[in-house]
Amino acid sequence: MYAIEFEATIKNGMIPIPLQYLTQLQPRLRVIVLQADSAVPKDTSKQKEAFFANVAQHRFDLPQDYVFKREELYDRI
Repeated sequence: MYAIEFEATIKNGMIPIPLQYLTQLQPRLRVIVLQADSAVPKDTSKQKEAFFANVAQHRFDLPQDYVFKREELYDRI
């Protein structure tokens, strides 16, 4: 197995392969995509808000006297 390296821009969900490599490639490939960290800035505050909004929709109340016992952890399996 050998590797080729090139940079590309995704267009309509497709990664164009440069013509110089097309003749060398076989129909079956293993593709590994590496992306620079700075290419897609993460907005963690929005991710956190979405996560907690989802959690808030699935809340349930436990009885006041409920105590979780470590010994019961695997009894539910």
